[in-house]
Amino acid sequence: MKRIARRRQAGLNLLEVLIATLVLSVGLLGLAGLQVSSLKSTQNASLKQEATFILYDLLDRMRSNRQSVIAGNYIKTTTCSQTPPQACMTSCTATEQATYDVYQIVCKSGSNYLPDAQLVVSCPTASDCGQGLHLLLTWTERMEQRGIQQAPAANTGSTVTPTEKETDAMSLEMDVII
Repeated sequence: MKRIARRRQAGLNLLEVLIATLVLSVGLLGLAGLQVSSLKSTQNASLKQEATFILYDLLDRMRSNRQSVIAGNYIKTTTCSQTPPQACMTSCTATEQATYDVYQIVCKSGSNYLPDAQLVVSCPTASDCGQGLHLLLTWTERMEQRGIQQAPAANTGSTVTPTEKETDAMSLEMDVII
């Protein structure tokens, strides 16, 4: 009787090991996906923090040049694709200083500069910027996955590059009184 029971169980240990390996593999793939998601969230939180630092740095510069703020010299839209203004090291007009400040803050800030950053400074009351300013800083969140190979698109013969980029526009708004 013992011989018949042993023959029926032959090979079951190997099957149990294969099933355990499959379950473990699926679990580890889930953990890897969770790690990638965590890294994306950490990077995006870092960009949000950098955006906050940029706006506070700009506000400090505006407070030191208050007359230029009241005159409306900071009212502009700035992107890093624009030609950089001349550096104001010794003497500049208030308008040149404002243009230099905004460009320097948005495009030359910190180690984690914001990708595709755009700063819009506007005056809610068109006649008097001394009543306050509205700051809108936008950037593109970086969410990319490297090494994802995709098959050629159906009936087109073209292939998708191995780097798949997903982007999302983020913004930080602030209303301030200088």
